[in-house]
Amino acid sequence: MRSTRVGLVALAAVVATGACNDAPAGSPVPTAPTTSTAQPDDGAISMNGRAPLTGVPVRGPLSRPAVTVKVSNTSDAHPQRGLGQADLVFVEPITGSTTRLAAVFHSRLPAQVGPVRSLRPMDAALIGPTRGVVANTMADRWVLAYFDKMTDVDDFGTLTVARGTYHLDPRRPAPNHVFAQPSKLLALTKRTAPTPYFTYAPGIAQSTAGRLGTPAASVRIGYGGPATATWIYQASTKRWSRAEQWSPHRLEGGALVAADNVLVLRAAPDRGFPQAKGSMTILDLTDAFGPLQLFTGGKVVTGRWAKAGVNDPFTFTGPDGKRLLLTPGTTWVECVLTGMPVAVSPR
Repeated sequence: MRSTRVGLVALAAVVATGACNDAPAGSPVPTAPTTSTAQPDDGAISMNGRAPLTGVPVRGPLSRPAVTVKVSNTSDAHPQRGLGQADLVFVEPITGSTTRLAAVFHSRLPAQVGPVRSLRPMDAALIGPTRGVVANTMADRWVLAYFDKMTDVDDFGTLTVARGTYHLDPRRPAPNHVFAQPSKLLALTKRTAPTPYFTYAPGIAQSTAGRLGTPAASVRIGYGGPATATWIYQASTKRWSRAEQWSPHRLEGGALVAADNVLVLRAAPDRGFPQAKGSMTILDLTDAFGPLQLFTGGKVVTGRWAKAGVNDPFTFTGPDGKRLLLTPGTTWVECVLTGMPVAVSPR
C-alpha cells in the first residue's frame, strides 16, 4: 500500500463521524490509461454514444454522475431492492463468511436501493475510480476517516444528508430497513459522469473470453458458509445467473440476479490497517496487482488486474497482454481473497 496511510490513526482521532471528503465537488475526471501492451486494433469499441459503465448504446448523453449504494447481502436482508438496475456490482468479503455489495448505478436509476449498510476500507479502491456519490449507513470512525480522506467521491452517508434522502421501510426489521433513493442523492452533488470502468468488444464472440477462453458451465466462489456463491451459464439468454448458498439469488419481485460478465478478481489480504478488529476482511487493491478470471458467454478466460492509487482506474489485461474486452452489459465483480477456493465446471 501507499505511504499515504501513515498517520491514519492520528487522523481518525480528529475526524468526526460522517465527515465528507475534502475533494471539491465536480473535480476533473482523468482519462483512464491503457496498458503499454494494448494495441489500437485490439477490437475494442468506441465508447461514443454508449453508457460508460456498460458499453451499451444510449440515445442521449448520460451526464449525471454514478451513484454507488452499499447493500447488505446476508440472508435476512433478502430480497434486495433495485439491484437489478445496477450497471456494475462488486461483491466484497467482509468477514470469514459474509459478503456485502457495492452496487453502482448510472444508466438506470431505480426509485430505491437496499437494504443499505456501512462502508468498508476496500470500498475506497473500488468506488474511487467512479468519482461519483456513495450511499451508506456510515462506518467506524477510522473507516470513515480513511475513506473520506483518500477517496474522491461525495460520501452521502445516512447521518450527513437531510431527512427524506433515505427511506425507512416499516415492513423491514432493523437494520435491514434503510433504503437509498438515488435521484435524491444525485440532486445534492455537482459531480459529472464517470469514465469507463472496463473496455468492451462489439459482442460476445469478439470479447476476450469469446476469442481466447474455454467453455464453462458454472463457477463457485468459496467465500465460506452461507456467503458461498455460484454463477451458472444460461444458454437461452447467453447470460450468467447467480445463486447464494441457500437459494437462487432473487430480488424483490422475484427476478433472478443475472449478468453479462462475471469477473473474479483475486487479491491478497491488506495488512495496512492496524485498527481493523476481529475477522474483518480487507483486500489489498492499491499499488497492487493479481490474477483474474472473466466469464462471458459460455466461456472463461484468465487475465491480470493492476491498480495504482485509490482513485486511479484498474487496468485489466487478457492472456495475450492486450486489454481485457468484456461484452457490453451488466458486470458483477466477485472480489476474492487469496486462498478462497474458486471452482469452475466445464461445459
